[in-house]
Amino acid sequence: MRSRGRWLLVVLVATLALAGCGGLPSGVDGNLTNDWSAMPQPKIAVPVAGVCYADRYVHVWVGDFTTVDCADMHQVETAFVGTFTGADAERSAAPATDSPAMPAAYAQCQKGASDYLGGDWHTADVWLGLVVPSNAAWQGGARWFRCDMIHRSDPFATSIVDHGSVKGDLAGARSAAYGCLTTTEDKDRRITAAKPADCASPHSAEFAGLYTAPDVPYPSETTGTTMLERGCQGVVATFLGFQNPSQWTSSTVGWWGLGWDEDQWKLGDRVTQCFAYAYTKSGVVVGSVKGIRNQTPKG
Repeated sequence: MRSRGRWLLVVLVATLALAGCGGLPSGVDGNLTNDWSAMPQPKIAVPVAGVCYADRYVHVWVGDFTTVDCADMHQVETAFVGTFTGADAERSAAPATDSPAMPAAYAQCQKGASDYLGGDWHTADVWLGLVVPSNAAWQGGARWFRCDMIHRSDPFATSIVDHGSVKGDLAGARSAAYGCLTTTEDKDRRITAAKPADCASPHSAEFAGLYTAPDVPYPSETTGTTMLERGCQGVVATFLGFQNPSQWTSSTVGWWGLGWDEDQWKLGDRVTQCFAYAYTKSGVVVGSVKGIRNQTPKG
């Protein structure tokens, strides 16, 4: 192989020498380097919205963006893709979960998710997570962040809905929207499970609305319970048809709230879902309780 390499070199040199003796063809200047175009800059992979992934949710994304049809089995659906800018983009590494850059990015995620769903994303049984590039991708110039949604089968996330897109769902089919639920309680009447139900059938809970907590540090369990009680009582009272919660004296309809997650709270999401809850003898009601005020619900 070595002698063959030398032979090719000799032939090439001889050819060039002969070309020099006989003159160069028209349009050839003899400079072998000045006509080479510059190498293109490497392209940075950027995800897109409206696609689904078979991989489970991860906060830090490593690798390419291999998507699947949202009609097929998937784990997450991307609702929005944003870009870190300004000082956040100048940092030496991708923002960590507790970085000051994250709440602003998550605020964009929340708006993007609501636009994607066609209504406030908190009224759908979905979980919204923020994805950032790996440090290796960040060093390579990646400045994107991705907002992924998981469509849960119920508020306790016992499983996920892994087929079908939720794009435009709240403005259309509303298959992901909170509605009525059947619940399971333990001996202390704590709710341990909840499943979607037709409001025309016996059920124990009905979505009444949202409560946004004050912008304060994440509360202790006791303070959080008091905050949740006051907030959801007001939301459910309005749902029942009262202008003032003090007018609500029904002993057959109460309230229930899902509460908050500390990580989401620190990202600026202090919204919780509130439900009208059946305290009838049977533990269920039939039909909606919206606007019934202090009347005894059907059940």
